[in-house]
Amino acid sequence: MILEEKGKIAEGIYSIGHKDLPAWLLMSEMPALFDAGITFMGPQYLAELREYLGDVNRLKYLFLTHSHFDHAGSAPYLKRHIRNLTVAASASAAEVFRKENAIKLIQSLSRDYEEKFRDVIGSEDVFFDTFKVDRILQDGEEVDLGAGWRVQVIATPGHTRDGLSYYIPRVKGLIIGEAAGVPDRNGVIHPEFLASYKDYVASLKRLLEFDVEIVMIAHHFVFTGDDARGYLAKSFESTQAFRHRIDDYLKQAGGNRDAVVERIFKEDYENTGAIQQDRRAYLINLAAKVKAIAEDR
Repeated sequence: MILEEKGKIAEGIYSIGHKDLPAWLLMSEMPALFDAGITFMGPQYLAELREYLGDVNRLKYLFLTHSHFDHAGSAPYLKRHIRNLTVAASASAAEVFRKENAIKLIQSLSRDYEEKFRDVIGSEDVFFDTFKVDRILQDGEEVDLGAGWRVQVIATPGHTRDGLSYYIPRVKGLIIGEAAGVPDRNGVIHPEFLASYKDYVASLKRLLEFDVEIVMIAHHFVFTGDDARGYLAKSFESTQAFRHRIDDYLKQAGGNRDAVVERIFKEDYENTGAIQQDRRAYLINLAAKVKAIAEDR
């Protein structure tokens, strides 16, 4: 089954916010949230956390998959409004949040959306500022959230160097950020190996080893049952195909990366209209993917 709306996914786990920028709420003994998208979504996440939890201060953890603005943008806002919230992420992500240039980029990308969705923000201060990662997560460690709920940490670099995915054995659920790409409106999976193609493929192979009934990806969709298992396999195939496509285009363009970016942008973004991503962010990501393949040839 493919779920496209927020709400209950399985007993104890819910999608909140918006289907394009979901956060995943685990109603365990120590409630936990996974990811917190673009800054402007902060007030909506907080309002829905209040609906589910009653007292938002019950939320114990915010687990981040990686440091991108559309996954960690609302983290500072939630830390300002939820007492003793523990933000957990990889050591590499914690380092990113200490870098001035990284903070400025997050602020810049977030500002485009803040201006567009001013009505959602209202009078709230959603500004992204530096914040401390309270708990550094290691590959393979397990976090016990009580009452039979455990979260296994899986290092999944490739999309970014700081990527983590999370496996919840009780529901056989994987929360994977963009470690296995993002489908567009037509169901075409777009791989997201911004940092390293080799690491991305290795991470996909690790995810394929898990016994899954639910796959929660970064944007738009939740896959369950056969669709969950099939999604990871299809993502692996799409990744290999996209790599070959970039290789071919680079050869045809004599190694000109900008020409390849322009060609794929027209073919995939402009001509189909199926990709649900801001133009600026898409071009930044596409350039990184072409660069990753060019340097791996």
